[in-house]
Amino acid sequence: MSLKISTYNLERWQENLSRAGRELSEIDFVNRLLIRDHTLWKEIDLEISNRLGWLDCPTRMIPLVESYREQAEKLKKEGITGLVLLGMGGSALAPEAISQIIGPAAGFPRLLMLDSTCPSAVRSVAKLTAEKPGKQLFLISSKSGTTAETLSFLNFFYHQQQEIIGPEAGQYFAAITDPETPLEKIADRLGFRWVIKGFPDVGGRFSALSPFGLFPAALMGLNLTDFLQSAVMSYELLKRAPANHPGLILGTLLGRLATSGLDKLTFIMPSSLKSLGRWLEQLIAESTGKEGQGILPVLESLPFPEETYGPNRLFVFYEREDGSDIFFRQKMEKIKQLKHPIIHLTLKPDELAGHFYLWEIATAVAGYFLRINPFDQPDVELTKKKTRELLQTPLADFTGEKLLRVDGDRFLSEFKSFLQDKNHSEYLALLCFLPPSETLDVALDNLALQLAEMTRLPVTWNFGPAYLHSTGQLHKGDSGQGKFIGLVYDEPESILIPELEASPAVAPSFNLLFKAQALADLTALRERARQVLGVLIKENPVGVIFGLSEMVRKLKTV
Repeated sequence: MSLKISTYNLERWQENLSRAGRELSEIDFVNRLLIRDHTLWKEIDLEISNRLGWLDCPTRMIPLVESYREQAEKLKKEGITGLVLLGMGGSALAPEAISQIIGPAAGFPRLLMLDSTCPSAVRSVAKLTAEKPGKQLFLISSKSGTTAETLSFLNFFYHQQQEIIGPEAGQYFAAITDPETPLEKIADRLGFRWVIKGFPDVGGRFSALSPFGLFPAALMGLNLTDFLQSAVMSYELLKRAPANHPGLILGTLLGRLATSGLDKLTFIMPSSLKSLGRWLEQLIAESTGKEGQGILPVLESLPFPEETYGPNRLFVFYEREDGSDIFFRQKMEKIKQLKHPIIHLTLKPDELAGHFYLWEIATAVAGYFLRINPFDQPDVELTKKKTRELLQTPLADFTGEKLLRVDGDRFLSEFKSFLQDKNHSEYLALLCFLPPSETLDVALDNLALQLAEMTRLPVTWNFGPAYLHSTGQLHKGDSGQGKFIGLVYDEPESILIPELEASPAVAPSFNLLFKAQALADLTALRERARQVLGVLIKENPVGVIFGLSEMVRKLKTV
């Protein structure tokens, strides 16, 4: 594995970092990590030692490689041309990154992921799957086997395929889940083709190199033996020469610099690595955002002005070995000249597994320096609980959190007031319960840029409910210095969630589930004393977001 970490402008913190390196050696960090010693993080072993199975995943997966290859070849021979992955967070982000960065081998199916309960998103995928019945395999992926979004997708698409194909519909479905989960039981009752069992000692966001990441990769035709090689080498290096392991070096940088105030980890990466950025976002935010602490990942793909960067930034410049560009190099040189601390990484696509493993190690090390448990997610349940409560409310009373209409009389004044009230804010997050699309990505990137220029704050955005399985933990578990704008699309056309005998619906429709999740999270954030502005969008989300960008641009000049 040729992975190399380059750093710049770290002189101010060098003594601190050197002490941290000596500390890891003195406490025998790596050997204690390898024997799964929970006291590296906490005295009480709650979701620690039983969540460290990711450490040897690169080698544990080797005995499964051949059976996965045979299953992939069988699908190819049957003429399966598409994989439809239905899952959230750690069950979906790694396969999406593999698909986007490496892609399927010739003749093998392409991957399409759905992780949004927005009715428009479900409708868009449903249109594609209705056009080619019997040509897709649906992958229902959930570690717990109870994920509300995933089970809702299962009900909808199984019902759709049953209507088209008939009793044999189950043969076009496979489940990826831990042993003995409710999803395994559902899959058995519905006659799924396969149930692929995950490792119970591997947490969701650390599952990239487990069956959750690698079974979909195998079905795309990847040679898993070759793919895993860089991660296997990294694992062997960890056991043989831990002091030189890049994961320890990276984790020390992340953790020690975060405790020194550099806790806004800003990724500058090309659009071709955006899916890796989303995977990193979940891994880092959900692992570190708790107990009043947190490293906030900030993904930037547009050229933000350097004056928007404060002293709390640590930059990660990530480039592809096969596609460096002039903008990237110029941007890094400018940040260097401003003396901001920089970590520089280059990705060879065939070493993606090694990069997954690098960041998993680094996150565990950073958690040590932050004195938190990086393997639990104590604040995620709050929004889930409030979502269930809202869905039990009679439909006529289902109003929930008050939202400002973007076309209302009070919107401009309240929007302006919210943005101008700094009030010890350290970042601004856009919570986008909107229909995902590439055009909307562009609009949201532009809005984030305008907001950063106006507020001089780091600005993040992600689609809901996906972010609930990612940065949602940090939003509610960090020091409370975030500001949140909830952008909620109230889609008029309803899409029902069918009831299955084996799988009761968690909500009557995707519309209600989507809206309940949005309102529940805004309510949960308010209960945690966060600053929240909820915005209701009734039509044309792309146009509205571009309109908000223009509104912010004008406010900057006032």
